Amino acid sequence: MNAGDFQRRGEEFSRRLFEFLQRTQAPGRSGEEADPSAVAKPLLSLIDSATKGLNELREMVAGANAPPQNPGEAQNPLHGKGFLQTLKLLIAHVLNAPESTAKHYAQFAGEALRIFDGESDLKPEQRDFRFKDRLWLDSHFFRVLLQLYLAWGHSVQSWLDEQELDEADKRRINFILQQVIAAIAPSNLPLNPSALRRADTTEGRSMVDGVRHWIDDAIHNRAMPRQIRRGAYEVGKDFALTPGAVVHRSEQLELIQYAPQTERVRRRPVLLIPAQINKYYCFDLRPQNSFVAHAVRAGIQLFIVSWRNPNAEHAHWNLDTYARATLDAMNAVSAITKSRTMGVISACAGGLTAMAAMGYLAARGERRVVNHSLLVTCLFPNQGSDLELFVTPDAVELARSHVRANGVMDGEELAKLFFWLRPTDLVWRYWINNYLLGKNPPPLDVLFWDNDSTRLPAALHSDFLDMYTNDVFHRPNAIEVLGQRLDFRKLRVDSYVVGGEDDYLMPWKGCYHACQTFKGRHEFILSTSGHVQSLLRPPRLANSYYFTNRDCDMTPQAWRASCVRQEGTWWGHWHAWLNSVSGDLKRAPMQLGSTDHPELMPAPGSYVFG
Repeated sequence: MNAGDFQRRGEEFSRRLFEFLQRTQAPGRSGEEADPSAVAKPLLSLIDSATKGLNELREMVAGANAPPQNPGEAQNPLHGKGFLQTLKLLIAHVLNAPESTAKHYAQFAGEALRIFDGESDLKPEQRDFRFKDRLWLDSHFFRVLLQLYLAWGHSVQSWLDEQELDEADKRRINFILQQVIAAIAPSNLPLNPSALRRADTTEGRSMVDGVRHWIDDAIHNRAMPRQIRRGAYEVGKDFALTPGAVVHRSEQLELIQYAPQTERVRRRPVLLIPAQINKYYCFDLRPQNSFVAHAVRAGIQLFIVSWRNPNAEHAHWNLDTYARATLDAMNAVSAITKSRTMGVISACAGGLTAMAAMGYLAARGERRVVNHSLLVTCLFPNQGSDLELFVTPDAVELARSHVRANGVMDGEELAKLFFWLRPTDLVWRYWINNYLLGKNPPPLDVLFWDNDSTRLPAALHSDFLDMYTNDVFHRPNAIEVLGQRLDFRKLRVDSYVVGGEDDYLMPWKGCYHACQTFKGRHEFILSTSGHVQSLLRPPRLANSYYFTNRDCDMTPQAWRASCVRQEGTWWGHWHAWLNSVSGDLKRAPMQLGSTDHPELMPAPGSYVFG
């Protein structure tokens, strides 16, 4: 396309846009006719001026991809790039490939002309909840808004697909562009036809409620739309109902033993170690989808850790503190069940604590943990999560300094950061529901738990960062726990590893890597859905399936290509595996606890309310 074609296309696009705007607004003053060139010429002049300015910026950003000046520098163990560096790279590609940008602009302008003429067949995806209202397609005005939005999004995506970038850089730029695309969706505007329809039927009450919700969230929820209504559920009445008792308490945790629900149980007990950044009852939500209840009904002697929610006064609690608390809990489990060995279940950040404790035992030559169910946990850096793409040494140190200054890492801040990894589903969905429609967010048990976040002591947060940046599970003696240098090559534990196919926090390929790193017999299961929902797969769940493949010596891609789809959920498969490694059956205990570890209070204990 030459300059003349580009200019003619721009003039035609501007003229049609002007005509469309004239058709959708009130008529002008009598006898006046607007001149389309009054819009087109300033627009093209602006484009020309902007082009000249951008050319002046070309040299400034041309080095965005330049290699380090000192080739002798130590290789950065983190492969991320900062947000601003990614923006710089994006601008560099816009400036260095003007022909590509012009081509995709022309394609967008051509589609826009078809949209104004009513000849475009662009439609949203059938599953896109934002545009379910029929008025988006039935009304000329709303159809043009929608189709222009879709055309622009397609053009941006096709432009990015055409750029010569490595996969990580392309994903970083795509992440930024998707944030913009999600934010400017016409469904986020007060003109949303569903919002207008509801305002009409409620005689304006929905608009008042929406403003009230917005003000409340601006003051009390850091200007983020709420995902769950406060008071929608209550722990101990709606959740965490599986019968049990607290049988051990320390400053850091309460240990809950669950009452057996079968006449006979497996001899070898199992300790579940959840993440410290959320409360344990994710594993014991409503009875019908309780991970804990299903394990107990399968004949497992199950214990679970309920972490205390720390304050700034506990900023000094570090990995040693939590490893010692975990080992004390293991001692209590062994004393109560009279079993020298046990199994462990861990998830997410709880996996780091569990591995630290297990690595310590291995360093001392103690083989107390003989099986480990490692759930949606990626133990290694540079495994490709969206958040990890932007992690740099400077970002790590900035996060460390921020948390140290506060004494704790606020889980609420982290949760809100995670929400932006899926902005359409986790942010703008509730913007529309709460503010434009004036509704309360619908009750959902997982989101209630997800928003019931906790804090992390600054010292533990710092140690977790060190575990990540130092790649301690690959590097012998790279970490010290309770005075012991840990070499995870000494750890031999049979494991059942679960990854989530759509997990954007802990990519399943990184979870799979654990099967190839540690000694023992390993089985990897690929669950469907995301980070939390891939765990909550009760047998009653309809249209569920998972993938199995006993060969874990191949690459993740080869494993996925040769795996077998299994109908149902993985819980039953896991129960069979866990029963096979948990010893023979014995008579279920008649009471909880023991003489040295009596029942302190009924489950769910007290720390869960902190």
